Amino acid sequence: MVTEDEDLEKIQEIAVQIIATVGSAKSHYIEAIQTAKRGDIKGARAMIESGTKEFNKGHSAHLKLLRQSAIDNKNVAFSLILVHAEDQLMEAETFRVVAQDFIDVYERLDEKQ
Repeated sequence: MVTEDEDLEKIQEIAVQIIATVGSAKSHYIEAIQTAKRGDIKGARAMIESGTKEFNKGHSAHLKLLRQSAIDNKNVAFSLILVHAEDQLMEAETFRVVAQDFIDVYERLDEKQ
C-alpha cells in the first residue's frame, strides 16, 4: 500500500518534471522569436518544433495526473509545486502561440522587403 507521503512525493516528482520540460520548451520559443527576428524563419520554425517536443513531455506528465484523478478516481494531493507546474504549463503553451504569431509577422515583414 502506498502512503500519503509517498503519493505526495511522486506528485512532486511529476511536478518538477513538468516544470523542467515546459521551461525548456519556453526557452525554445523565446529563441524562436529571436531567430525569426534575425530573418531565419526556417530556423525559427525548427525551434518551435523542438520546443513543442519538450512541451509534449510535460503535457504527458500532466495528463498522467489528470488520468489518475479522473479515470482511476484517485484524488491527487494538493501541492503548491503542482500548482506552479500547471501555471508554467499554461504559460509555455500561451508563449508558443505568441511565438508562432511573431514568426508569422517577421516572415511577412521579410516578404515585403
